[in-house]
Amino acid sequence: MATLEIKNQSLTLTLEGLDQLFTLRHSITVPLAHVTGVAVRPDLTKIMYMPVEAQFRGVHVPGSVLVGTLVLADGSGKVFCDVRNAERAIVIDLRHDAFKRLIVELTDQTPEVAKGRIEAALGHLTPPSTFAWERSPDQPHSVAGGTSR
Repeated sequence: MATLEIKNQSLTLTLEGLDQLFTLRHSITVPLAHVTGVAVRPDLTKIMYMPVEAQFRGVHVPGSVLVGTLVLADGSGKVFCDVRNAERAIVIDLRHDAFKRLIVELTDQTPEVAKGRIEAALGHLTPPSTFAWERSPDQPHSVAGGTSR
């Protein structure tokens, strides 16, 4: 889990607790100019039950914990994940950065408030995220049975 801070045209996610140990990071800072899209409350079932072809460094308990760096099998880039509860998660799409996407569970604010803060800091609405698995808060959440192995 993480907290979000926006200051000096930078977005900083500060990791909490054991997540710092699991990811070998204290925080991630990116320039606001690198943010290309934001999504809230994503449906993470497709990556929580990731295919075995994906490379992952961190802690992964299928269906409940995903903390670390995921390199997708399709070659689309690195994704930083720190999620236990998708209801509190936000997806931040990036360009010109080490990560193509940040998927984090926020502890200090709701995903909608965080999205609003990011858009206000950018001075405009961000385009919709290219994250394909976004769902609305009132949409039922289904979890696939078993794992992909």
